Amino acid sequence: MEARIAPALGVRRNTFGRLSGAGCLVAMICVTIGRGRHSSLIEEWQAAAKAGAELAELRMDCLRREPDLKRILQDRPTPVVFTARRGSDGGLWRGNEDRRLQLLREAIAMGVDYVDLEQDVAGKIRRFGKTKRIVSYHNLKGTPAELQDIADECEKLDPDIVKIATNATSLADACRVLQLGTTGKFPTIPIAMGESGVFTRVLGARLGSPFTYAGINPERVFAAGMLQYNELKNDYNYRQIDDRTEVYGVIGDPIQQSLSPAIHNAAFRHLGLNKVLVPFLVPNGGLESFLKDTQWLGLKGFSVTIPHKEAIVPLLQQKENAVERTGACNTVLVDEDGRLRGYNTDYRAAMDSLEVGMGSVEGVEGDSPLVDKQVLILGAGGVARSIARGLSRRGAHVTITNRHDERATSLAEEIGCRMVTWSQRATVIADVIINCTPVGMHPNVDDTPLPPSAFPRAGIVVFDTVYHPEHTMILKLARERQAVTISGVDMFLRQAALQFKQYAGQDAPLDLMRAVLKRKLGPLKEE
Repeated sequence: MEARIAPALGVRRNTFGRLSGAGCLVAMICVTIGRGRHSSLIEEWQAAAKAGAELAELRMDCLRREPDLKRILQDRPTPVVFTARRGSDGGLWRGNEDRRLQLLREAIAMGVDYVDLEQDVAGKIRRFGKTKRIVSYHNLKGTPAELQDIADECEKLDPDIVKIATNATSLADACRVLQLGTTGKFPTIPIAMGESGVFTRVLGARLGSPFTYAGINPERVFAAGMLQYNELKNDYNYRQIDDRTEVYGVIGDPIQQSLSPAIHNAAFRHLGLNKVLVPFLVPNGGLESFLKDTQWLGLKGFSVTIPHKEAIVPLLQQKENAVERTGACNTVLVDEDGRLRGYNTDYRAAMDSLEVGMGSVEGVEGDSPLVDKQVLILGAGGVARSIARGLSRRGAHVTITNRHDERATSLAEEIGCRMVTWSQRATVIADVIINCTPVGMHPNVDDTPLPPSAFPRAGIVVFDTVYHPEHTMILKLARERQAVTISGVDMFLRQAALQFKQYAGQDAPLDLMRAVLKRKLGPLKEE
């Protein structure tokens, strides 16, 4: 089947946000602050301002006693979004409804910058002074089919801003929410809650959303999928996103722990490129829906992770030789007419990581250290296929094993190599062991695809393609038995640099990408 992605729709601008020194509108990040004590709320607000926050949503519903507005609003380190959220809308308000409405009116009288009014009560509270009205709709159960009708009703209630926040159970739901940013008469904040909707919290800025919401205290999560302030600011360059920003993606399942956005966006910013890469949660079997649901965004390209590296290949209109040889693709570019071009940067990155890790001098021609080596590959997916092809071309003797024996048999027949059952994997005598499964990936860091008995002698080479964490359990066990270890970090950086060159048309700032990756992974520990 052929697949195409259509060009992006035009987007509108609004008059919210702040102006940069160059006179361009900059999208703002609104940090959400909710504490049980007045003193803690004020302290966290002041700390957020010192960290660079320009707008704060104060959640009165989190206070354990009657809010003292005079105390809270006397000294304001940033402008304020004043919110008292009911339980049915995801809040913690404990008082009666009349008192809540009175509190909102008092805040308006005291001149807060914004007040958040739910759709069903906005008509009961009149506009007063300079306070801007956010008319909001929240649905924690799902995303209604009549979403546009709901947004239209909000627009009838004298808003300055419309906010729509619903729980997205699919990528299609999230896209419907985000599209509200293109259809309204008023500036709109479209938020799809949950992992499927994380990208809406970033791309709203591209559609003219006046601001997005973020956490400032990692210990307090106010909505599923909410990003932290530093993530939006540093990992997504949120303040630089505008209606000219080109959008790229990374697709997979799971996707929440992907570090691709952080390293690619840092490289884009470093080189002054107006591009952003965001995560899309695409479950197994959901590729065609992803391509259809995101057509209107005009994606320029996307990285492909587990479990889609093989499934994407039939949907490509053009493939580089490495994709043809391996039957797997991890990088897709989208032409102006929506045609998909596929590349496999895993293939070259894995071979370079192995050969350099085994003693080859990078960039120097010569026989591969893999010639005549016995190599055991754990896994039979897209990465395993790419690596098995590369090893065979370099003269290695490959053995494939996989939890599902039939998949291992199929790949072994395709490559022309040996297969062993998963139960026999620890009995294989190998010079090189390569993990191409997700076993040991965060958060299941104590898992290993091989038991300790599989490392019978010193000097073997163990390569784990998992990069998060860097020091996986299989590598720790291998080092304890004096094996040579190669982490997935090296391969990940190499393939990401090759991807970046496809996206940007220029060499990646590899040192910067390495620094960002290690910052995200945490301090390196010598085991």
